Amino acid sequence: MKKFTAIIAAGALSLVLGAQPAAAASFPDVPKSNRFHDEVNYLVDQKIISGYSNGNFQPKRNVTRGEAAIMIGRMLKLDGAKRETKFKDVSKNYGASGYIAAATDKGIIGGYPDGTFRPSQSISRGDMAIILDRTWGLEFGSVREFKDVGPNMKASDAIYNIAGEYITTGYSDGTFRPKGTVTREQFSAFLARGMSPIYKQRVVGNNGYSLNMTKQYTFSTPEGDHQLVFQQGIQHDLAPDYKGFAWKDTNLKTGKVDYSLQEETSEELITGYPFSEYYTDLKFPLKAGVPWLNGEGEGTAKISHMSKTVKTPYKTFTNAVETTSQTGYKAYYVKGVGSVKTIDPAGKVVRELKSVK
Repeated sequence: MKKFTAIIAAGALSLVLGAQPAAAASFPDVPKSNRFHDEVNYLVDQKIISGYSNGNFQPKRNVTRGEAAIMIGRMLKLDGAKRETKFKDVSKNYGASGYIAAATDKGIIGGYPDGTFRPSQSISRGDMAIILDRTWGLEFGSVREFKDVGPNMKASDAIYNIAGEYITTGYSDGTFRPKGTVTREQFSAFLARGMSPIYKQRVVGNNGYSLNMTKQYTFSTPEGDHQLVFQQGIQHDLAPDYKGFAWKDTNLKTGKVDYSLQEETSEELITGYPFSEYYTDLKFPLKAGVPWLNGEGEGTAKISHMSKTVKTPYKTFTNAVETTSQTGYKAYYVKGVGSVKTIDPAGKVVRELKSVK
């Protein structure tokens, strides 16, 4: 398990730096049938990316290192005014010089040992991961495994950090392809997922067992009601620069705040806590009676019922998956909703869903 401490030529750059079309504008080469249609138009609306003078977006065109600097710079609202840079191949007059200089000063991007930046070179997926990881100060890794990403690879931590944030899931063959290129539509999707829970949730879909990242949950507990909101950034001494997303759990009675993280893959659903332990909630494919390790020092858990009727203050669910831990706790998960109820070994309710907004 990975840690759970949880860029085209100057002429083309001038097109990227040109006037921004309105979000309502439709690129003829990005129809609604394009899987990244909404992500592209979201970034256009945010004035982070634009089309070309002929009205097209060119979604399949590779993103260069210079273009990546522009888009990251716009997203972070950095000063893009043209100026001198530290790189011998990026002059003051170069279209992206200001964003390259600003992003370099922030430690987000870097050049090569020979003193070049190579702005017209297509950015690799590995370098993209590093840039996005630094942009959001990510920390917490992922339980995913990419068979072409080894622990000694320069981009390894960054790749698993963005995977844990649902910014990427890799390819269906279990690879990430760190040396591969990134198209404009792919880069749009990565940025949109890093910025908004709406696009993160689309990675998971509505048929998973994790909490829906676009919803606000309220749970009742013996210690008072708890409100869970998926938000950007956490207040943690060990992660002062973290700008990724986490679940903020607020006890509405005491005001006490905790943070947690969830990740759902094709193999498992986990819940973890920043710089602390994590627990395996479910193992996929779901199968009754097959135990799994629940977490360090927590023994095992297994599915005790595949379709259980569970009553909560929010509603009665008729299709809950019931898990039973080695210590006797029972937890209930509903597809498209997430965890809805937990009961201790004595049968007392520990937590149950009160509302979803």
